[in-house]
Amino acid sequence: MGNRSRMAGLSMVELMVTVLVLAMLMAIAVPSFRAVMNRGNVATAINSLSVDMQLARGQAASQHRFVSICRSTTGTQCDLPVGTTYDYDAGWIVYSYDVSSTGADQSFTAGSSNMTILRYTPQRPGVSIRATDGKVITFNQTGQFVTGTGRTTLTFIACPRKSMSDTSNTLGSNLAGMQGSSLVLRQSGSLAVTALPLTSTTCLP
Repeated sequence: MGNRSRMAGLSMVELMVTVLVLAMLMAIAVPSFRAVMNRGNVATAINSLSVDMQLARGQAASQHRFVSICRSTTGTQCDLPVGTTYDYDAGWIVYSYDVSSTGADQSFTAGSSNMTILRYTPQRPGVSIRATDGKVITFNQTGQFVTGTGRTTLTFIACPRKSMSDTSNTLGSNLAGMQGSSLVLRQSGSLAVTALPLTSTTCLP
């Protein structure tokens, strides 16, 4: 009986030590896991936007048509944002239309025989994506970004939100473990993706 009691006591101590070690590992692992997920959300969002811009540029050159991108919450129309909150995490569409006297930067018109939706990217949870402006983005027949007065480049800033499932309109944060990224569209149509420096205190372009 004495030996059994001592063995049971030792087993309990070992169990308590094991639980303590597991708790310490969890305390270290959970924040790290969240940081990885935050970086993954930002990378996925920026990559989706970059891929769709490359698609638009390539289709414009190959089809000899205008190909545009606009913010869209439904995938069936352009929802041009108003004010100064140009949030593209709400989703966007890529669509093409003929080059005509109407010009570039046309908003998508449902039912138009001249316009074709090429891709719809739905809302991006857990990340905010803000653009320099809320105008339609257009690539011409040579794959160049159609610029205008005061609009020779276009910048997007993506930052993680605290909750990875957050689909609100709140602005993300650029912090250690929650670092954002920027995507710059140049007049040539080329793209540049860089990580936001941690000294940047805003997630607006």
